[in-house]
Amino acid sequence: MLNKPSDPESVPSLAQRLDAIETQLSSARRESRRWRAGAITLACVGVSAVVLAATQSTRTPDVVRARRFEVVDQSDKVVLLAGIGQHGGQLDVWGNSGKNALRLGANPSGGDIAIWNGAEQGVAGLYATPEGGRVEATAADGSSAVLRTEGGTPALLITDAQGNPRIAATTTPASSGISIRSAEGKETAALGATPINGGMIRISQEDGSIAVQAVALQHGGSIGVAARDGSRAALLESPTESSGGTLALFAPGGAETLSLTARAEAGARITLTNNQRMPAAMLEVAANDSAILSFLQGGTRVAGLGGSSAGGLLNLSNASGKGVIIAGAASDADGGAITVRSGAGSTLVRVGVDRIGAGEVAVYDGPGTRKRLLSAIAAPP
Repeated sequence: MLNKPSDPESVPSLAQRLDAIETQLSSARRESRRWRAGAITLACVGVSAVVLAATQSTRTPDVVRARRFEVVDQSDKVVLLAGIGQHGGQLDVWGNSGKNALRLGANPSGGDIAIWNGAEQGVAGLYATPEGGRVEATAADGSSAVLRTEGGTPALLITDAQGNPRIAATTTPASSGISIRSAEGKETAALGATPINGGMIRISQEDGSIAVQAVALQHGGSIGVAARDGSRAALLESPTESSGGTLALFAPGGAETLSLTARAEAGARITLTNNQRMPAAMLEVAANDSAILSFLQGGTRVAGLGGSSAGGLLNLSNASGKGVIIAGAASDADGGAITVRSGAGSTLVRVGVDRIGAGEVAVYDGPGTRKRLLSAIAAPP
C-alpha cells in the first residue's frame, strides 16, 4: 500500500531542520563525555587493584603455621621434612640416595640428634638424658666412643666391635682415672689421681694381675714391680719424710732378700735377708765416710769388717754377739793388733806392736788380771 504524499504544511523548513541537527549533536557530545569519564574511572580502579594485589603477594608473612612441611628435589623426592614426632617437633634430612642422614628431635629428657651413614647405620648421636647428656660416635665395625655426664660423674667409654669396654675415663669430685682393658675385660693399664696423695700408674699382666705400680705418697713416691705369680719382686720408695729412698728386692713368694736405703743424714745401707726374713749381711756407709760390712746370724752380728780414717778393723763374735777376735790397726802403736777374748769379754791374747815398733805377744789368765809378755826388742841397725 502506497503512502500518501506528505502535506506541505507538515514539512519542516530548512532552519528548523538545522536547529534539530545541532540539538542532537550537543546531546551526543555530552553522552560521549560521560562514557569517557566512566571508562577512565574503571581503568584506574582496575590498575589500583592489580597494584594492590602485587604488593600483597611480595609482602613476607609474619607467621606460617602447618603440621607438616616438606622440601622436595627435582625428582619430587622429599629431602627435608619438618613435622611432629613421638615426643615433639622433628626434622629429618635425606641424601641424594634417598637414605635418612640426619634427624633432630625431642625425647622425654630434652633434645635428640641422630646421624646415619649411607648404609643407614647409626654413626653419631647427641641427646639429653634424665641425669645429664650423652654423645656417641660409632664406627662401621661397631666399635664406639661414648661421652656422658650422668649422675654428676662425667665419663668417656670406648668399646670394641663386640661391645667390650676397652678404655674408660671417669672423674669425680674426689678422684679421676683412666682404665685400659683387654678384649677379655681384664685391666692392663690404669692412670689415676686422688686428692690426698696424688697420681697413680698401674700396668697389669694379660690376666689382670698387677705387674708395675707407681703411686705418689704424702712424703714421696713408691714404685712396685710384681713377679709373674703376682707376688712382690721389687719396691722403690721414699718411706718417710726424714729418710732417703729405699730399694727392696723380693724372692719368689714375696720375702725380702735385698734392700738399699739412703739415709737422711748421709750415707747408705745395703741389707741381705735370709730365708727366715732375717738380715744376713749388711753394708753401711756412715756420714764420716767410714764403712762397715756385717754378717748376722739370727739378727745378731757375728762378723764385721770396717774401714775408717784410722784403718781397717775385723771383729768376729760368738752367737750371742760378744766379740772374741778383734784385728785391726793398733790405737797405741804404729802397726796392727789382734785381740782374742773369752766369751765373757775378757782379753786372753793380744798380738801386736809395742811402742818402739817391736813385736809383742801378751797372754792373760781367765779373769784377765795376770799376763805373760813375750817381746822382741828391735836390734839397732
